[in-house]
Amino acid sequence: MLERTELSDGGTLRFSAALTSTAAAPVHVMFVISSKTQGGKPREKVYFLLRGTAEPGHELQLAKDHVLRSTATVKLAPGVYSIALQVHGRRFPATAFHLREA
Repeated sequence: MLERTELSDGGTLRFSAALTSTAAAPVHVMFVISSKTQGGKPREKVYFLLRGTAEPGHELQLAKDHVLRSTATVKLAPGVYSIALQVHGRRFPATAFHLREA
């Protein structure tokens, strides 16, 4: 779940989710931010979120405040972006958000 879906360069993307399991298992969770470059090519950036253990009957709460900012190597452009959780390499459905002009 996203706290806000309209952000600007330098804004904070806040999201949360709950992970459940039917058996005790180690989990490796990443999150993926996808967009298109100014030339229209797809771009994905994968970030580490959590390495832990999921227990049956207990929700593993996932949350992150991620600052979106242009850097020396990447210029964020206004437009539609998406975020998806990835557990052990399996990607879950993405949620869209919009980066507006500063």
